[in-house]
Amino acid sequence: MAIAPISRSQVSCPSSVRTPGAEPVSTPAQGLSNLQGSQQSNPLRRLLEADGFDSPLSAKNASGLDAAVQELARLAQVLTKAAQLLGSEVGAGGQGVQGPQSLGSPSPSPSPSAGSAASGGAPTLGGAPAAPVAKDAGGAAKTGNTMTFTNDGSSPMTIQFTPNAGDKAVDSVTLEPGKTQTVEFPKGWSGNFRSASGDGAAATLGEVKFNGGGDQTYYDVSYIEGDNASMTIAPESGGKKSGTEENLLASAPESVKARNADGSVYGIKKTTTSNVQDQGVVDFYRKHVGADEGYVIPTDDASTLGTKDTHLVVRMKDLVQGTTGRV
Repeated sequence: MAIAPISRSQVSCPSSVRTPGAEPVSTPAQGLSNLQGSQQSNPLRRLLEADGFDSPLSAKNASGLDAAVQELARLAQVLTKAAQLLGSEVGAGGQGVQGPQSLGSPSPSPSPSAGSAASGGAPTLGGAPAAPVAKDAGGAAKTGNTMTFTNDGSSPMTIQFTPNAGDKAVDSVTLEPGKTQTVEFPKGWSGNFRSASGDGAAATLGEVKFNGGGDQTYYDVSYIEGDNASMTIAPESGGKKSGTEENLLASAPESVKARNADGSVYGIKKTTTSNVQDQGVVDFYRKHVGADEGYVIPTDDASTLGTKDTHLVVRMKDLVQGTTGRV
């Protein structure tokens, strides 16, 4: 690249000093559009002409400079048009343009549309039905992970929770007949729960994992460790139910019944002990528990159900009612 000598004639000094405020300040778009002005009055052109590197005053470069000035002017027109469009949007909506919201800030309320709660229909989000909002007994929206237990029996029931390794312990709850109680669980909690009825050797297990893969809630009823209470688990928003409400003890043969130390019957034996299956007990459960209604043996993986709902409904009833524990 050739270096041209700097000519003082190419640098002009202002004839007078302008006092600030003497003229209205132009907008950036107006400043760019003025690039189409004359060679003498265009400051950008004068600056380029004062550069000693391949002076644009030469015939070689004059056309390139003119093209650059025209391109900048075109961009100025585009920016001006964009500013006008933004202005019209603000005027039409009555609100300014909002930037991304920070986490934890409230979202703007959507405008009512056909099928929305405001118009009397089901609430929608993006045209699709929105998930129903779970509420507690007081009508407030539920948050976090919960299970709501109901005692459908005629005698008090104590429910015990056993967390998996590393998960937080959860206090047991005792429910009077017909009573309901909601229990909250930490994020990611996994473990099982059971009725305390009987000697503890055989018990129906409710198993749950909150915030599992895909942020789903996984749940199932297991009869591997026995059966001392009828139990069902289902998402509060609706979905597949695990377990059965049938009192399996009512039709159980003597050979599969679980007994306390005093000989009183409180439930049905477990199907598997130290990986050894009791085929007679397995066959009995198979007659009453569907393939995806609960675990009868450890390989019944089809019985693990999943839901996006973080609120489960559990209904339980001890197989033996009253205080004697005999049938």
